[in-house]
Amino acid sequence: MNCPSCGAPLKLAPGNTSLRCDYCQVMVTVTSDQSGVQLLEEVRDLPCPTCAAPLWHAVLATIELHSCKKCHGLLIPMGAFAALVDKMRGLHEEREFPGPVDEKLIENKIVCPKCRQPMDTHFYLGGGHAIMSTCERDELHWLDGGMLLRIVRMPHVSEE
Repeated sequence: MNCPSCGAPLKLAPGNTSLRCDYCQVMVTVTSDQSGVQLLEEVRDLPCPTCAAPLWHAVLATIELHSCKKCHGLLIPMGAFAALVDKMRGLHEEREFPGPVDEKLIENKIVCPKCRQPMDTHFYLGGGHAIMSTCERDELHWLDGGMLLRIVRMPHVSEE
């Protein structure tokens, strides 16, 4: 995304809630979608593993990730996943075990958008309540649209 004033590239500002131009110091606030994801810039060479639309560089709860504008899937760095779940839990206090997901989803063949190799699709913490895909090579997790909220709303083991 480029600066609306001078055309220079915008960078994430500290705190990751807006973009800043290093040249003219303009700050641009990016609006969030209904799930709180701020879409910053389309990444043409990073296709969504579910619908093949280009992923977008995005921010959710100050965590940088990639998101699909079309199907709302999320590509999350492994190193940021736990922090994202914790931050989202702080925003969504209600806890419940969602109903089981359709077990046929575990058979989906998801391909990593970075290395183009198959990802390992598995249940999140067992129980059949959420499914995610993992690429160990690129240290990435893929969650279909809505799966992060299912994970966030699940009670912690210590809360049961």
